[in-house]
Amino acid sequence: MPLRTNTLPDNTALRRTLYAGEIFLLPASAATARLVRDVLALLDAAFTDAAPPRQAQFRLPVSEFFRRVGEVRRALATEARFREVVRSVLAAAGFDPDGHAFDVPRLRAVTHGGHEAPAAAPAYAAHRDTWYANPQAQVNWWIPLHDVGAGQTFAFFPDEFARPVANSSAAFDYDDWVRTVGWQNPDAGRAAVYPSALGALEPGRTRTFSCAAGEVVLFSAGHLHRTTPNVSGEARFSVDFRTVHLSDHRAGLGAPNADNRSTGSALEDYVWPRGASAEAPEQP
Repeated sequence: MPLRTNTLPDNTALRRTLYAGEIFLLPASAATARLVRDVLALLDAAFTDAAPPRQAQFRLPVSEFFRRVGEVRRALATEARFREVVRSVLAAAGFDPDGHAFDVPRLRAVTHGGHEAPAAAPAYAAHRDTWYANPQAQVNWWIPLHDVGAGQTFAFFPDEFARPVANSSAAFDYDDWVRTVGWQNPDAGRAAVYPSALGALEPGRTRTFSCAAGEVVLFSAGHLHRTTPNVSGEARFSVDFRTVHLSDHRAGLGAPNADNRSTGSALEDYVWPRGASAEAPEQP
C-alpha cells in the first residue's frame, strides 16, 4: 500500500524520498476537491443523454463513448483554469509551483472489461513513465474522481524500482511520438510504440491500493506499474499530471535510471514557470 499520511516532510526531503521509491497517499484538499468537481461537471455535460457517466459505456457505442471522453480531455489540456488548479494542488501539498514544470492534466477512463479489447492492451502493460522520454526527476500525481477499490486502480512493482527490466523503451523517440501518435489519441492504432516490460516479470511484491475521491497518489515516474483490469461494472475516471522540480533536474537528481533507453525529451512540452528555460541535467 502507498504510505497514507496527513503530515509530509519538508519538500526537499519529500522529493528525495520519492526519488528513493516511496509512494504516498495524500488526503484530499480544497484544490483537489475543486479539480474533481470541475471535471465531473464536464463529464456530466458530455454524457447528459447517457447518464451517469460511469454507466455510459453500456448505453453508447464504444467509439461514441471515447469521442465524448476525448472532448473532456481536450478541455483539461487547453483551458487555462485547469493549469491554475494544478498549481493550487501543488501548493496545497507543499510544492512550489514556481519551481516546477508540469504537463497538462489528463483524464483517464478505464472501462469495465476494457482489458478484453486487443487494441487496449498497451494501456494495461507494465511500464515506467520514464520510458516515454520523461525525466528521472519526474513525480506523478494521480487523483480519482470517485472512490475506488484496489481492483479499480493500478499495481506497483516496488522490487523492480532500481532493478533493470527487459523493455521496449529503445524504440521510443519523443519527437516521433508527438508527430505520429500523440497522447490519448484514439486513432493511434496498434502500430504505435508504447514502451512496456518484455516477458514475464520476476516474482516479487505487488502493491495495490484503494483511494477516495480527491486523494492523491504521489510517486516517482521511475516506478514500474500497470493498470488493473476493471471488472467493477462501471467505468473508472481519474485525472493525473506530472511535475519536475527544475533545480533537481538540472542537478541530475531523480530516481535511479535502471533501464530507460528512450530518446528525446517530453519536458520540452511541459508548462514552465514564467522566465524558466529548459536545460539538460548535469551529468553526475
